[in-house]
Amino acid sequence: MVSEAERALPMETGGVLVGYWATEFDEVVITDIIGPGPRALHRTDRFIPDPRFQQAAIAEFYRKSGRLHTYLGDWHTHPGSTPYLSGLDRRTLKAIADFRGARAPVPLMAVLGGLDPWDLRVWQYVPRACLSLRTLAE
Repeated sequence: MVSEAERALPMETGGVLVGYWATEFDEVVITDIIGPGPRALHRTDRFIPDPRFQQAAIAEFYRKSGRLHTYLGDWHTHPGSTPYLSGLDRRTLKAIADFRGARAPVPLMAVLGGLDPWDLRVWQYVPRACLSLRTLAE
């Protein structure tokens, strides 16, 4: 994540988190990070991924893992800013949770903020609490 973040500076970048829940929606194992893809758009205030690239990569990880490792959520950067969720980030988490095709009712969002040093926070959407989020790692 850090190498992709530094490659994209000063723009935001990101990707998806792949892995599995060791304990349903409580203990998660992130096994792989997928980057933005070649057709992603990078801006100073947002990042739009290359969905075809990411879907193909997720499918490959899923297949190679014997259908264990799957999509867990997204990650992105806030260069020069905090690793806290913006309003758009919160709406994106809710949209992921609501989209049946994602198969992620409690998606994660990792935000890599700062710059030197980078600061990582991983957030989990809590469905029954509107847009309430909890930090999984600080």
